[in-house]
Amino acid sequence: MKYNKIFIGFWFFLLCSIIAMAQEETDDLGTQEVTVVKSYSPSLKSVFKIRIHPIIEDSLVQKKVKVNYTFESIPVLSTFVPNKATPIKLQRQESSFYHNSYVMGGIGNESYLLFNSSAMVPLDRMQSIGFEFLYNRVGAIHQRLLNSSQNKTSFNFLHQYKQNNMRVDSDLRFDRQGHNFFGLYDLDWSDIPSLRLNEINPSQNLNYLSMRSRWQWYEGLFSKVNFNTHISTDSFDSAEHIIKINTQMRIPFFNQYLEVIPHLEMINTDFVRGYYNDHVLEFQKGMGRLELQFLNIGKKLKLLLGARGIYHFGDSEEGSPVFFVYPKAEISYKSGSGKWVPFINYNGSYYLNSFTGLSLENPYVAPTLTIKATQVNHYGELGFNANPGSGLSFKLNAHYSQYDNFPMFKRLPYDHNNKDMAYRLANAYEVIYDSVEKMAIVTRIAMRFSEYNKISLEAGYFKYIRNGDQKVWNLPSLKIDFNANLRLGRKLFFQVGGNYIGDRDSVRNRVVPLSENSSGNFETIESLASVFNISSSITWKINAQWDLFYQGKIFLSKNTSRWAYYENQSQVHLGGVRYKFDINL
Repeated sequence: MKYNKIFIGFWFFLLCSIIAMAQEETDDLGTQEVTVVKSYSPSLKSVFKIRIHPIIEDSLVQKKVKVNYTFESIPVLSTFVPNKATPIKLQRQESSFYHNSYVMGGIGNESYLLFNSSAMVPLDRMQSIGFEFLYNRVGAIHQRLLNSSQNKTSFNFLHQYKQNNMRVDSDLRFDRQGHNFFGLYDLDWSDIPSLRLNEINPSQNLNYLSMRSRWQWYEGLFSKVNFNTHISTDSFDSAEHIIKINTQMRIPFFNQYLEVIPHLEMINTDFVRGYYNDHVLEFQKGMGRLELQFLNIGKKLKLLLGARGIYHFGDSEEGSPVFFVYPKAEISYKSGSGKWVPFINYNGSYYLNSFTGLSLENPYVAPTLTIKATQVNHYGELGFNANPGSGLSFKLNAHYSQYDNFPMFKRLPYDHNNKDMAYRLANAYEVIYDSVEKMAIVTRIAMRFSEYNKISLEAGYFKYIRNGDQKVWNLPSLKIDFNANLRLGRKLFFQVGGNYIGDRDSVRNRVVPLSENSSGNFETIESLASVFNISSSITWKINAQWDLFYQGKIFLSKNTSRWAYYENQSQVHLGGVRYKFDINL
């Protein structure tokens, strides 16, 4: 009966719902008018709360027990008397105030003069401008037939622009290196009646004017863009113009980087005449280079794989235009502690020689050079870097390279038709090119004790092999460089450096009439003795603005010349003063 009542109730409810829905569909309520008395204002009524706290009855709750504490006083006999507190002596800190400008000058023996000035002045938070000026001079060496004085002048105007994500450094620079072709053989030149030494002006001034702009971005596609244009002239109407444009892009690639490095270089060199004739020498060379390299930098393993494509155009004598492709690979691995990093790399390259670069390496080259490009067919290097700690660092590497058109400096013969030209007295150098293999072992050790105290030593052993076992000219087999910076007290700073150049082969020519078709052996091989010199400087800081300084250079070897018969002063000493100040714009 109970379930029957529930069943009947269910059907009654369902019937009523159907009737209501039907009525909703059929009934029409019509139109009604509603009058709004006021706008609706919502409000919340107060809620009645039952303020009854539950009563917890737990048999595990322990009652607090009241505890009474008692202290027993025991007197202690002591003879200890504490000393009076003394304040800690503070270390006097040096002033870190930076002066943006300075001027310095000095005078020494052998007509040694020095003047140097520099400034870097901020214009605002992002820009700075500056300049540098340098002039130094060393007087003539005694008992030389021709003037042997040397001087150098340099002026540089700089502009710097910085932002959070980029930096631009630009400069306009002029350098003038003045010297003389005084390196005559040790013979009696008065036996040559046609030679008028008193009418020869041996002066050679090498002038370098360059404009550079270096752009660097810390984020984005472009990483670097460098532009450089360079003009060189000399006292014999030689001229050279160089343009270089270099760009570096870094593209993300599978959580690593793909670097794209395009490079364009053009060189135009003009000499008024050749050495054996009066024909004008002109060289026009250009090179386009594109490097693609994949860079993978891990926590321990660094891997670089890529290739370098080079397109050379210009003078037809080298068979240009030509195209070269060189592989490039570099692998390095950090040990567990990161203190030992072995590495290995292999690549090839191609570069353009220039009168500017050759004259900076050897200022006594004749202004009648042959300019060729050098090809590095193979270059392999194996070694490791070590940083054991405590400021000690160590590097050891061995490398092998093979060159085509490797440049070497060789002494030119005597020209009896010299027309009183200073560089035609068997005292100037030409550049010859040949295939050469080079092997080297180089090591470098450095120790840094503090910010001011550090020493370094670098030594390299070199072996050259030329086609047909011929001599390689003026290339030493051993080079050693040493440098130390020490702070002696709070105001005294000391710097010392040493340079050693080992024996090397050179040519001595007979002073006889010469022509292009001359026959016979007019040259002999001579060995140039090693050169060893030590340079030092001492600076005494009087106060924040004034310094006194000393500079000196002493040759400890009997030979003082890097290039045969071009001696240097055996020792020079100079003392001077430096003043630091501020320039505000």
